[in-house]
Amino acid sequence: MATVTCQYCKKKFDRNKEPYIQIPHGTQFRYAHGSCYLEAVNGGKEKGNYTIWDPKTSTTCFWCHQAIYPGQADIIEMPQLKGRYVHKKCNEQHPADDKEELIVYLIKLYDLKDDYVLPKFSLQLSDFEKQYNFTYSGMLKSLKYWYEIKKNPVNKNYGLGIIPHIYKQAHDYYYALWMAQQQNKEKNINDYIPKDIEIIIPPPKRQITKRKLFTFLDEEELNGNE
Repeated sequence: MATVTCQYCKKKFDRNKEPYIQIPHGTQFRYAHGSCYLEAVNGGKEKGNYTIWDPKTSTTCFWCHQAIYPGQADIIEMPQLKGRYVHKKCNEQHPADDKEELIVYLIKLYDLKDDYVLPKFSLQLSDFEKQYNFTYSGMLKSLKYWYEIKKNPVNKNYGLGIIPHIYKQAHDYYYALWMAQQQNKEKNINDYIPKDIEIIIPPPKRQITKRKLFTFLDEEELNGNE
């Protein structure tokens, strides 16, 4: 759900369910019903400069949040986030940083369908940065540690409140991992590979039991003595 207020009738509506227009307002947007806008145009109150967006077939650019239609020449699917679309120019100009990488991870982790929840997450992340001096990279690694390494279930209702409770635990884990790598990076792995030793075992010799053989001569001597 993405609830907004129509600039004409002042009623709230879900822009994910009803046709709407976007009205630029600084770096943000205001919204209005598509039907209210058409009524204003037909009444001569508007010039008809805005596009009516159908939520069934349109989406918004991940970076600039302007409504777009996938399939247009200047629209591409995000390489790092399947199912999300951006202006090709926005994607080329937008710098990759730790915060954006964290936001992309959160969308995947919580399977977010609507971008309207992201400001709430961004506010939480900003509070953690100011209050606890957490870094965005550290918060990203904390979530990966908790959900990917520790295999804890994702609780969508809990939000990001888990981060302050696991941040130090995750830091200690990655620090221990880094220390182990530092201690072993100068070692030659070949020194720890067991060498093959060839052992030749002679084949067993067959033991032949000797037995006394009687000859005809022995038999004759035996008969002569009788």
